[in-house]
Amino acid sequence: MVLLSSCSLTDKIALKSTASLLKKGSDEILTESNWQHFNLAVPANLKLMEGLWFSDQDNEELLTLLIKGYAAYGFATYETKGMADLLQGKQNSKHLRQAIFHYEKAVSYGLKFLEIKGISQQTFFKVGYGLQIRQDFTAKFSEDDLIAIFYFAQAMGSSINLQRDDISKMGYFTHVKEMLNWTCEQNPKLERGACSLFRAVLLANTPTVMGGSQQKARKHFQKIIKEQPHNYLAHLSYIQYHIVPMLEEEEFSSEMKKLSSKLKKWESYIIGKDRSRAELYEKHRFFNLYNAIAYERYKILKKLKNEIF
Repeated sequence: MVLLSSCSLTDKIALKSTASLLKKGSDEILTESNWQHFNLAVPANLKLMEGLWFSDQDNEELLTLLIKGYAAYGFATYETKGMADLLQGKQNSKHLRQAIFHYEKAVSYGLKFLEIKGISQQTFFKVGYGLQIRQDFTAKFSEDDLIAIFYFAQAMGSSINLQRDDISKMGYFTHVKEMLNWTCEQNPKLERGACSLFRAVLLANTPTVMGGSQQKARKHFQKIIKEQPHNYLAHLSYIQYHIVPMLEEEEFSSEMKKLSSKLKKWESYIIGKDRSRAELYEKHRFFNLYNAIAYERYKILKKLKNEIF
């Protein structure tokens, strides 16, 4: 029994050390400039982390990585692949179904994270609980928990947005809004500004009667673009989530032209054609994945311009 207990303790320590290393190195993925390579590389890493978590289900670092990983993969890969289907109103899109699947995986791990902190699923899914989130989260969570909460909120909000025909889910927009607002208030620069970006996306996607506002979203997007000029996903998101729904054709053409210029310069550096800006782009290398996503979505928007307008 002593031997078995000792082995179990050793395994736990090893898992915690591994989880800590994985968490510290997780931002490396943001430097990936090849969108296709990202798509192929992430699933195996996620399954590895799930295997590790299966052996230590109270490990908050592994849960955080799984929440972040599934939420990010749903957004970066399948929402991008399904973007044309979404804009064209295509029913039963296989890509969007996969996006929802990955978002819901992130949500399921998010709920496990909440349970560890003392918030049960039953409590969380009470319709009025959204109004209690700020108070409860302030009491139960610390700075170390913000990444898990942010990606949990992002995944839940994205899943709801892709299932707007499900009325039962729409009531939880308040939960998402309060979680994002609380997280961004704790650390506005969380995940290199991703918190502020998804806050703007939520404002643009939420129905007006539920607190959404395209006018406020516009201001948020423009502020982020000004503060992070090398984050081209912010510029793309402004076009995708604000200009397109508002059917502003002239502004669409103008902003697409500006974004095209930025992306061409960035791509020239990435493929080694133009190294004159190497120092600049190296300084902002943690936006590479964001920019790779923006580039793929830019091509889709450009192709669909005539159908959109």
